[in-house]
Amino acid sequence: MSKHESRALPFLPKWFATNTALAGLFALLWLLLRSGTKPSRLAYPCQQAALGTASLAFGAPLVMALIAARRLAGRFLGSRRALATAAVGLFAAAGLWGFLSLGGASGRLGAAPLRYLPPGGYRAAVYHVTECPQDPVGDRFVGLDNLLELMGRNGLKLYRSSTVSRLSGPDGIVASNDVVVVKINYQWTQCGGTNVDLLRGLVRALVDHPDGFSGEIVIGENTQFVSANGFDRASDNNAQDSSLSPHDVAVSFQGQGYLVDHSDWSLIRRHQVDEQSSCDAGRGYVVLPPGPAGRVSYPKFRTEYGTCISLRDGVWDSEHGSWDHSRLKLINLPVLKPHGMVYAVTACVKNYMGVVTNELNTGSHTSVRQGLMGAVMAEIGTPDLNILDCIWINGHPGAGPDASFASATRTDQLVASTDPIAADIWATTNILIPAFLANGHTPPWPYPDATPDDPNSVFRIYLDRSMEQLLAGGYQVTNDIDSIDVYSWDGISGPAPRRVTRRVMP
Repeated sequence: MSKHESRALPFLPKWFATNTALAGLFALLWLLLRSGTKPSRLAYPCQQAALGTASLAFGAPLVMALIAARRLAGRFLGSRRALATAAVGLFAAAGLWGFLSLGGASGRLGAAPLRYLPPGGYRAAVYHVTECPQDPVGDRFVGLDNLLELMGRNGLKLYRSSTVSRLSGPDGIVASNDVVVVKINYQWTQCGGTNVDLLRGLVRALVDHPDGFSGEIVIGENTQFVSANGFDRASDNNAQDSSLSPHDVAVSFQGQGYLVDHSDWSLIRRHQVDEQSSCDAGRGYVVLPPGPAGRVSYPKFRTEYGTCISLRDGVWDSEHGSWDHSRLKLINLPVLKPHGMVYAVTACVKNYMGVVTNELNTGSHTSVRQGLMGAVMAEIGTPDLNILDCIWINGHPGAGPDASFASATRTDQLVASTDPIAADIWATTNILIPAFLANGHTPPWPYPDATPDDPNSVFRIYLDRSMEQLLAGGYQVTNDIDSIDVYSWDGISGPAPRRVTRRVMP
């Protein structure tokens, strides 16, 4: 053996021990991220392999250290380092298992169980259309027209009118002189935002009221920490013609003589106003005292045409000096997508993050998990209609809430309901999760977990708590997919009710 070889040999154990410890630590971190709060996932082959790596990494140094301590007492310092490495590893492994066990036992990391459950006799109605044609026809979006037709044939009519037709009747949603706020998603560019062709088709449908439309339509959004660019991004809009913006839609209908505009609530998100005042005191946010789910907030603003609106109290009637809630209608128009940053899924409920302010010490985004969006709906009223845009969706778990043109998956589907909880659980189960699978992603999903039939998933935790807030407020909603009546239509054959209850893979 040469001198060079004899000098290299002592380096090998150190190199081996260092890399083994690093491998073990990385394996533990991977276990924590992939297994989350569900110890049952440790049964998966990939988790078992990581657990084996961690055990070998931290078990081997411990045994080697004991042998070294026995045989080579003179080299106690090296043994002490090996023992310390093993102790850290064993402590981390014990802490990991305790964390996972705690999460599995509590189901919600110590959260109290739901106090309110969906009423047994309640059944939600969800309306679902497929095969939406990609190209708009003038101002119309054919998929939306099919959706409104499907709704009308099955009891939910868009127009409130004494004229009875498939789309109108005395119990319809929008009267001819109503003020309609359309809450879109415009915080994210490209396919992360609401489809503008769909928005334009909705405005077209509203102004085509059978009694003539003399009301007002306001496109609203709080983009929080990014600029809405006047609702007029040059070429990053979710539309067949990506230059078509919500501002273009408003201007087009203004040119036809209709009162259509947009309101950027992000510009007033730091200004607090009194709950009782009219808009004379200025635009801003009403912020309520803290409640079980956090601090509820909602905008009070004046439109381009001078109309004062409180999303809770309604339209200000200056003649009588009071709020008229009956004239205010709110249509929720979100896009279905994963929310890989924190909350796993964005749909009807999470879209209300663009209604509230995250400023003024509200901590709104953090409180989504506690059910704040449901508390906001319970305070100001649930949307008169939720239309969930599933034309383009991001079919990659762990991605989002942004979605580029290149990363989006075209499904050409729309979902509508007056129950935002039912719409979210159904669309996630039957549209978003199948898109994950079609794109080659199989369970277990990466954290945050979007699994809709797992009460411990990140998505279900915030959805269930929002449901609880709504139930406590007296609203009937459900997260039970077996309590949903689905009316589905491809736009070609006759529209008829059809139960769709596909389940995600175990």
